[in-house]
Parts: sequence; C-alpha cells; structure tokens
Amino acid sequence: MTKTINLLSLIQSKRHLDQSEYEKYAARHGIEIRANEVDDLYSLAETLRGNNPDDRLFDRHYVGYRIPQIGKEFDLLRFGENYHVNIEIKADCEIAKMQRQLRRNKYYLGYLGNSIFYVSYSSLTQQFFMLNNDDNLDEVTREEVRDLLVSQVIEETTPIDDRFNPSNYLVSPFNSPSKFLLGHYFLTSQQEDVKHQIMTLLGSGALSVFVSLTGAAGTGKTLLAYDIVADLTRAGRTPLIVHCGKLNDGHQALIDAGWKIISIRDVARQDLRSFGPILLDEAQRIRPHQFVDVVARITSSVGQCIFSYDRSQTLDDQETRNDIGAQITAIPGISSFSLSEKIRTNKEIANFIKSFVNNNRGINVKDTGNIELVYFSSSEDAIQHLGSLDTTKWKVIRFTPSQYQREHHETYSAGISSTSHDVIGQEFDGVAVIVDQFFSYNHQGNLVYTGRAYYQPAKMLFQNMTRARARLRLIIINNPIILNACMKIFDS
Repeated sequence: MTKTINLLSLIQSKRHLDQSEYEKYAARHGIEIRANEVDDLYSLAETLRGNNPDDRLFDRHYVGYRIPQIGKEFDLLRFGENYHVNIEIKADCEIAKMQRQLRRNKYYLGYLGNSIFYVSYSSLTQQFFMLNNDDNLDEVTREEVRDLLVSQVIEETTPIDDRFNPSNYLVSPFNSPSKFLLGHYFLTSQQEDVKHQIMTLLGSGALSVFVSLTGAAGTGKTLLAYDIVADLTRAGRTPLIVHCGKLNDGHQALIDAGWKIISIRDVARQDLRSFGPILLDEAQRIRPHQFVDVVARITSSVGQCIFSYDRSQTLDDQETRNDIGAQITAIPGISSFSLSEKIRTNKEIANFIKSFVNNNRGINVKDTGNIELVYFSSSEDAIQHLGSLDTTKWKVIRFTPSQYQREHHETYSAGISSTSHDVIGQEFDGVAVIVDQFFSYNHQGNLVYTGRAYYQPAKMLFQNMTRARARLRLIIINNPIILNACMKIFDS
C-alpha cells in the first residue's frame, strides 16, 4: 500500500541506514526509487530549504506513485484541500522534454477535480519550471515553489488509489470517437513499446510484411491498432481497416472523419493494392476462405498487413474449429506481438470474470460494490427488472439468436437491442448480462451451457462481461448453482 513520506526522512534513511534497513523502510511506504533518483531528490530538498527550512515543504508527499493498471508514474504528488501539487525531477534541463511530461501529467491528473500545479525541477541547474494556463513552461523562483508547498492545506483522508479510476484513461475509438480523433489519450509503456516495434517493421521497406497483434479483453489492443492507423495516416500512408464483424456507430464516426473502413463481407470487392497497410480487426472471426484470399492478395502485391485479434473471443463452434489464430501464426515470417497488461477493467471485475468462467481457479475477489448479483426465480420479474434499468448507466447485452430456430434466451431478451455480435470490440462503463438456468459447470470447472443454441452462450456471456469497464451486473434467472458460485468468489 502506497503511503506518504517526509522527503528528508527518505533521503536520510537512504544515506545513513544499512541497505536492507533502508529497503524495508522504503517498501513500508510503497516506494521503489533508484539511488540516482534519491540524489536528485536531495538536490531538490536542499534547493528548497535554503537558509529557511520549513518542514511543511517536505511532509506528506507520495514518491514514485503509479496509477494502478495504467503504470503512469509521478515523481512527487501531494494532495490538498485547496489544490494539488505535482513535481517532476530531472537530472538534465531539456525544456521540451519537461513540457511534454507535464502536459502528459495534466491529462492523467485532470480527472481529480481540483486545481493542480505542475512543476519540473532540474537538478543540473537547480531551476524550477511550471506549466502555465497555455500548457507552456515558465521559469519560476524557488520562493514561488516554497510558497506553493507551504500554503497547501494537506488532504490525506482519501486513499490515493481511490482517486484514480483506470477506466478513465483508456479511450475507445468506438465508444469515444471524438476523443480518439482529437488525440485525447495516451498509451501505456507496453503499448508504446509494441507500437514502436510495429511502426519500425512497417517502415522498413521489407516485402510482404505481416504482423499479428494479440491481447485479451481490457489490454487496449483495439486502441493501439487504431492509434497505429492514425499515425500511418498522418505520415501520408493509405491504411485500410477491415473489420471482421458488424460496423458500429464508432466506425461510422471514423468513416465520416475520412477513415477508410469496410466490413469483412466487402473485402472481396475491394482492391487491396490501393491501400497499405491493411488492418484486419477482430481477425479471429474471419472465415478461412476470406483469410486465404486476403493473405494471397497482400503477398502478391508485396503489401503489409496487421492482424489484430483475441483467440478467446470466438462466438460459435465454427469459429472455434477454424482456429484462425493458428493460421495467422503459421504465416511465414510473421512478426507477433502480444499485450498482457490489463488496463480497461478494474482488477475486481477482471478477476471475477476469470473465476466465473472457471470456478476451479480459486481467485477470491474483494467485494467493493462494482459487481452486482440480482437473482430472480421468475423470468417475468427478470424481464421487468431489465426494463427498469437506467440506460444511461447500463448497457444490457443479449445473446445473438439463431436465424433458423427460436432459442430459450429469446424468451427473456426480446426487448434488448444489442447482441453479442453488435458490441464486439466496444466497452461500456456499466454492463448488465443475463444468466439463465441452462448455465452450469463441467467437471473441469469450466462454464458450460446445456441448452440448445446456434452460437455458444458461454463464450457470448464471457464476451459480454468483458465489455464492462467499471460496473458489472449479473441478472441470474432460476439458477442457484450460478448464484452460489458467484458468492463464493467474493472474500468473506
């Protein structure tokens, strides 16, 4: 757990305690800091102290705090009732670099809802700089920074992790297209690293470049793929997005903004030689003959292609049997990249879903209220409850029905417009899903569906649940087995 610390105490413990003692002391405050960073911190402290030391300058700081799941780090943070203060410490004095960092910090801290002062300090020159209202840097005096810290009314009642909601920082190209088009987002360090490697490959001049980008729900795979397309467009390239599913409203917003996006069903009529690179999004859903055709055409035209997909997000038996992921991996010379860091869903929801789809995992989840269980023995009452949900807070997702026969889940979901196929790749703050009496667990602990259905309800339910960023509501109908399994997931 991250705790505040007195900066002088941290510096002196590093200088005078045994290494093991210092490490224990720092760890007690949740601090991981390199030796050279302590030296820079010492420079800051000495510059601020001058001949007029005041403990209010140094007390109650968070050192090296990282936003959970995002990984964004701040050198110094201190929260106040009147305003917050962020100080970044640099060993050099590169103004442009300082300015970029403080602008980035302003994006992440802007959700805190209070006035914030952004300061950068150079240990090389002992100078202070502050971000002004125009997001440019002004040099400020030591006395101005001292006054800022001394006049701050410290507020430490709110745990720091509670101040940050990771879902605020993942902008969806589909659900927040205006923010995406304006560039009001940042990538995590892992996303940035993968992006750099992919952009290097696409700019290498190599023939027939094939790239695979994989990641589970919540890793920001779609944002990264579309960010790469945006960069390619700005660089004068002519990328084409082929979405292997139904186009959504977000796609249309991007198309209206000049992006070239088509559905996989139209790819056969598209001259791929006119575009490059090609992004196949949700590629796990492409049909084998379409896959063979696209790969052959890109290879013959010496083109470039990115396959973005998640093998676990197949929705019917045929997609599972096709195993397009294995065919993508088998493309000669393909470069493969995978995102592993969960950044969309909070840990409570992510861990709950893991245990829900396999109840042998033994993952306990702390119940903080983000997951709601609503049980009905009557389908009629469940239907009435669904109709009462505030649609501004909850996205209710039903299973995609068969075109050929009526299925049981249609008896309680007729009034719900969005299906599993409609929401592929999208995300919502609150998601409500229905779990009927045909769901159960097999001997391996895997979630299964024993009713008749064309698509796979267990996989559709998993996909629907992973659309949730902040809140998840399970409406359980006449299924005490599932209700008990859910309650066992939570800590006592």
